[in-house]
Amino acid sequence: MQLSAITDQDEQRRTFRSLAVSIDVTERNRAERALKEAKEALSSYSKNLESKVRKRTREISGILQYTPAVVYIKDADGKYTMLNSRFEELFGVRSEDVRGKTDRDFLDPDIAELFFKNDGQVLHQKKSIQVEERFRVDGGSRTYLSTKFPLYDGKGQVTGVCGIATDITALKKAQERLQRLSAGIMTGQEKERAYLARELHDELGQVLTALRMEAVWIKKRVESSDPVASDRALTMCELIDTTIEEVRGLAIRLRPGVLDHLGLVEAIEWYTADFEKRSHITCVFEHGDGPEIRGNIATAAYRITQEALTNVARHGDATRTKVSMSISEGKLTLTIKDNGKGFDPESLGDSDGLGMANMRERSNLVGGTFDVQSGTGAGTCISFTVSLAQGSRP
Repeated sequence: MQLSAITDQDEQRRTFRSLAVSIDVTERNRAERALKEAKEALSSYSKNLESKVRKRTREISGILQYTPAVVYIKDADGKYTMLNSRFEELFGVRSEDVRGKTDRDFLDPDIAELFFKNDGQVLHQKKSIQVEERFRVDGGSRTYLSTKFPLYDGKGQVTGVCGIATDITALKKAQERLQRLSAGIMTGQEKERAYLARELHDELGQVLTALRMEAVWIKKRVESSDPVASDRALTMCELIDTTIEEVRGLAIRLRPGVLDHLGLVEAIEWYTADFEKRSHITCVFEHGDGPEIRGNIATAAYRITQEALTNVARHGDATRTKVSMSISEGKLTLTIKDNGKGFDPESLGDSDGLGMANMRERSNLVGGTFDVQSGTGAGTCISFTVSLAQGSRP
């Protein structure tokens, strides 16, 4: 309880009246204690939060300082608001000198335009992108894999862009060495195929032809004296004829001379007709007019067709397939489409996907693009596109 009292006094300062007021302050005291406890808890929480913020700030600062990646933030006008030490090191600048500037203010024109273009795409489309950025710095060429994404404020408005770039120069060089090695292996394979095809056609073909001539001579020699032996000689002739055809077919499939002498269209036309005869799967080849295709591009297109049709015969359960080839705006486009059972491209195992990997590799080696569209029960469509400006080197 809280007690308050007042008195009235006369001129001689004698009390002649008093007033006492008693107030129950239990709730107020309770409220004051609760308020004090709340302030203390809030102060403790605030200190704890500040400690966590300082800790997180140190962690993020450490990451930005020691990460090998290049990290930066720009505002919506393309002006730098933050960049890490790796950025400073790469371009030889200081953070305090760069803040508030754009790429064009301190970077070489080629690098500035590259960054401006890609960062502008993020701001315009309001979505993240991943691109390879190659530029020269310190007299050498570097390649970075850059992930760029928009930054938003509390109202959902884009306020800037953040970029995180990882140096993949060593990886790209390793990929290029591997690609050159792969190209060398495939070139060696083609030479070996051509050699084997010549050996089969010339050497074995000549031996088989000589055997047939001998069998014909035996047949004529015993035709009147030994009809049974004559019939056996005739059977030998027929077997030799069949073997000669098989050897010729094998030699052509190894490396068709028509590909080297007449070009891609005639080679695919022969192969699709041979495929239809051997597999009993209807195979239609359609092509438009255009320049004669030879060299590496012709070899790649022919081998992709060969591999794709082999897959149709082995796995597709198709009754019809169509090969289309067209040339437009300096680009060759080849598609192989079937009406088979299809498959899920993501579910292919290492062994099952080897044929796809070979086709994709052949496409990459001539600078082309390779795409597979398929689904269970929906057939398969394989597409190969390459610019003829890549050249048709033999």
